[in-house]
Amino acid sequence: MTKAPNHESPTGPSGNDDDEDVAAGGRCPICEESVGDCDHLVASIDLTYSEVTAGALFAQERTALDALEQLCSCEPDALKTAGAGPVLEHVATLVRDEIAEGASPGDALSIYTPQILAALSLLLQEDEGVTVTNVDAESSIEHLWAEDPEWTVERLVERLEELVEEVEEGGEEP
Repeated sequence: MTKAPNHESPTGPSGNDDDEDVAAGGRCPICEESVGDCDHLVASIDLTYSEVTAGALFAQERTALDALEQLCSCEPDALKTAGAGPVLEHVATLVRDEIAEGASPGDALSIYTPQILAALSLLLQEDEGVTVTNVDAESSIEHLWAEDPEWTVERLVERLEELVEEVEEGGEEP
């Protein structure tokens, strides 16, 4: 039996925690620091467990999700009129269909929390200054990065709140 060669990465020998961070997309593409040592992290989103685990979004997660949930409870046509985009229209269609089948609005939103967080990730990725790194094909953690993550999150929250206002002005209560 032959022993497998020891492959080393630029950051150190195999099995090193730093290697796992790099393989997991846990290095910032801006400053090349690991997730915990960097100030560029907009969000770490675990799409398997439907949670934001770190980043600038973490502090405003509830505000952003409240606005998203309001929008996802609207009629898809109202979202289309407001210019919300196909991602939110799709999730709203799923939520509305679930409600039509007898689910309460809260239950329908809970059922589609993974899609809502995926929509949140896609909305953040629409910002030209945001870069996403995925952990790997076996995992569902996305890290989103920007030069100024707090400003990126503020713009997202403002955009979501503006969409909520526009839908409300259009006569559709979210």
